Amino acid sequence: MDGQSRNTVADRERAGALLPAERRQRVFEVILARHTVAVTELADLFAVSAMTIRRDLQALEEQGLVEAVHGGARSSMQSPFELSFAQRELVDVDAKRAIGRLAASLVADGETVALDASTTTVQVARNLVSRRRATVVTNGIKSAAELGHRPGIDVIVTGGQLHQTASLVGPFARATIEQLRVDWLFFSVTGITDELMLTGPSEFDAEIKAAMISIARRVVLVADSGKFSRGSYVRVAPLAAVHDIVTDDRLTADWLDKIESRGIRLHLAAAGF
Repeated sequence: MDGQSRNTVADRERAGALLPAERRQRVFEVILARHTVAVTELADLFAVSAMTIRRDLQALEEQGLVEAVHGGARSSMQSPFELSFAQRELVDVDAKRAIGRLAASLVADGETVALDASTTTVQVARNLVSRRRATVVTNGIKSAAELGHRPGIDVIVTGGQLHQTASLVGPFARATIEQLRVDWLFFSVTGITDELMLTGPSEFDAEIKAAMISIARRVVLVADSGKFSRGSYVRVAPLAAVHDIVTDDRLTADWLDKIESRGIRLHLAAAGF
């Protein structure tokens, strides 16, 4: 997305001219980041009336995303790890879409691709549909559904135990992955720590990501800038296991230096902010 497009989005937000769905998404992201926010604060931030914000909060509450409190709302989740797949798809969706487009552009016709079960790699899958030929291996139910009916794209689903994150995990999934070799792996994580460790929410998830890393000729981390300097429960792999990173253009200068100094190829997507 070019600078003019980014400015248009920002100008609409400052002028209170966001479409209702766009505004609700951004309201949700603010609440998720701050946990509790007042109606008046949100009204000022988005340049709309308090009544408009109350309607937005009611809609978000009906989706189970927020809880009403006196004078405002709070996140109904204690942390991002508690979000359902559908709810996580709403978080930083503009950045994820931009990252997905840029990441998919790295793949040539006829190559083999592994995708993990993250919401960001679903965006990669959606942008692989233009390939005339490709083979995709995934443990993600959503990515498989996105690609399974596309002509010229062969989809291999790992099998395994269905996890609540719409992913297939466990020994069967790992064994299937370990029998294969792919040109590209696109995967995401919950956080990248300041100590340069990739982290995830569970041992099940980490096991599958590690297996995918081991079979890929080129390992690509797809993660929005908000995941940097964030940790999680389980170590997945050191950042040194990654060849490329596709993220958005809000990444801090400190992280830009860290990544480039380690010889990792960095691709910055214009996220529309």
